[in-house]
Parts: sequence; C-alpha cells; structure tokens
Amino acid sequence: MERNNNIPIRNIYYMLSYAYQTLNLSEYKQIGTEKFDNVKELYTKILSIGIPILIRGGLSKGYISVEETSNVIKGKIDINSTIKKDALVNKKVAVVYDEFSENVLLNQIIKAALVYLSSSNKISQKMRRLFYGMLPYFTEVSDVELDLKLWKNVRYNRKNIRYQFIVDVCRYLYEQLLFDESSTSQMMKEVQDEQRLSSLYEKFIYAFFKRETKYKVSHPQIQWMVDDEFTDALPIMQTDLVLQKDNKTLIVDAKFYSDNMVARFEGGAAKQKSGNLYQIFTYINNWKKEPDETVAGILLYAKTTSLSQPNHIYHIKGNQIIVISLDLQQDFSGIKDNLLAYANQFFA
Repeated sequence: MERNNNIPIRNIYYMLSYAYQTLNLSEYKQIGTEKFDNVKELYTKILSIGIPILIRGGLSKGYISVEETSNVIKGKIDINSTIKKDALVNKKVAVVYDEFSENVLLNQIIKAALVYLSSSNKISQKMRRLFYGMLPYFTEVSDVELDLKLWKNVRYNRKNIRYQFIVDVCRYLYEQLLFDESSTSQMMKEVQDEQRLSSLYEKFIYAFFKRETKYKVSHPQIQWMVDDEFTDALPIMQTDLVLQKDNKTLIVDAKFYSDNMVARFEGGAAKQKSGNLYQIFTYINNWKKEPDETVAGILLYAKTTSLSQPNHIYHIKGNQIIVISLDLQQDFSGIKDNLLAYANQFFA
C-alpha cells in the first residue's frame, strides 16, 4: 500500500481555503504567511483563531427537550413518568418541555474538543493554555466524550452554518492526534489517513471549480432509470461534482486512496479499481440527458507514490470515461493548472 499523506502543509492550507471560504476572512490572513512543521500545527492555529470568532458572535442556541419533576406545570405532563417516580407524593408532576439553550450538539463537540486539546501533550503548552482559557464560555454546555460518532449526528442550517468550518477542523485535528497516538499496524494507519483526507479532497475539488471556472457547477443525486418506477432499496447515486457547459456534461468523482490501482498478485499488472469504474459508468448511463447532450465521466484520483498511476481514457458503449491522477505534492499553481486543463480538455 503506497502512502498518500506527504501532501505539503501549504497545499492542505490551500485546499482548506477553497473548501471553506471562511478561511479567507481577515482574521485568518496571518496563517497564509506562517510556516508549519506538520498539519497538526496548522489545524491548531486555525482553531485558536476560529473558536474565539464563534464565541464573539455568540454561541448558537437551539430547542432541546428537557424532562424534570416540578410543582409548576409547563410543557406536557408525562403521566407514566409521574406515576413511576411517585412525584405526586411531593405534590409534583413529571413534565417535558422545550428549552432554548446553548446546550446543543455543535457546542458540545467544540467543548469536548477544547477539553481534549487542553490536556493533549501532542500540542504546545502555549496552545493548551489558550484552549483551556476558552472553556469558561461553555459552562452552560454539557460535557460529552469526544468520539468520531458525534460528527455523524451534526446537521447544519442557515442559523448555524458558521460552525461548519470549525467543527470540521476539530474533527480533522482530533483524527490526526488520534492517529498519532494509535498503536495499530502501519497498514491500518494508512487506511485511517486515507479516510481523513478524502472528505477534504472532495470538498476542495468542488469548491475549486465553483470559484475558478464559469461552468455550471453542482453535485446532484442521479435517479435510477427504472422501467416500472420501483426504486425501493436501490442505493443513492450522490455525485461529487457535475460540470456543465452548453450541451456538454462532465460527471466528476473524486477519489483519495492509499493505492489507486490494484494487482491480483504481487508483481502482476496494475488494473483499474473495478468498483470505481462501475460507479462512474452507472452514473453516466442513468444521467437523464437531452437529445443533443454529450455526457462523460472522470475519476479524479489523488496521486500516490506508486509507479503505476491511472492515466487513461476509455470509450465504452459510446461513453467516454477519463481516469487520471492529480499530483497534490506539486506547487499549488501546478495543481490549479492541472484541474483547469482536465476540464477544458473535455469542454474544448
């Protein structure tokens, strides 16, 4: 398995800048001129600036369900709970009501991250003290154990979208620290590393084309072309990126792996990953296209250190499928030129 984690810190910063336009705010400008020895330092610096910005803007609030016994009736009376707790003996009833509070999941995640970072020996003492000094602003927020499962329950809306960048960076940093502390095998660490950067890579590719080109940029779900309208249990086809111009459509699927091609046995010929080809082929064939529309697909891999890299163009049943690898270790101007060239080659 080939490593794919030697991306220069500067390029990770650029990827973050595209994926989260928040990083372009004046408060973060100093980060672009600093040098970092590792990605942990970059994430830590971002949080040291970003969390105070959230605090100054006021912590987000939401309605949470509260259950308690009270001698004041508010909300709904829970008869079963009242009986079980013998609350009537003390002239009280069990009630359930909604309270507008800061004690919401997003704040719980940030507080948990602050607690974790303020005691982690993986970051500098100066930063630990800084994070510890932010905790008093979260006194009304419950303590939760920091766990990757927390992020699966996060939901954003117009009122809390300003949290997304910081909450995501909290995850990136936590995963990086967890990765460093793990005693798992080298192969498992490579798999974990691949998963950490995959999400950022997808966000970056989408945001780059949104900002740098005039193509119509979207990431729609593709509906299955069924004959009888029965779609129960069919998997969702969620695209990473779709570029459109005039009567041409390019479906882009971003892939970040530790190895981009596979061999059936050691020393054997490297082949495309069949699942990825099936996926992009299915996307193309289920795209509801206009009579004069040309649709193609591209598998955009992040390049690894392996000698065998995908760089092929296939024509299958009248469909063009481009398979290519993007070198994230080159200067960022080269990354930018490559991405624009991949798209322009199709649309030209």
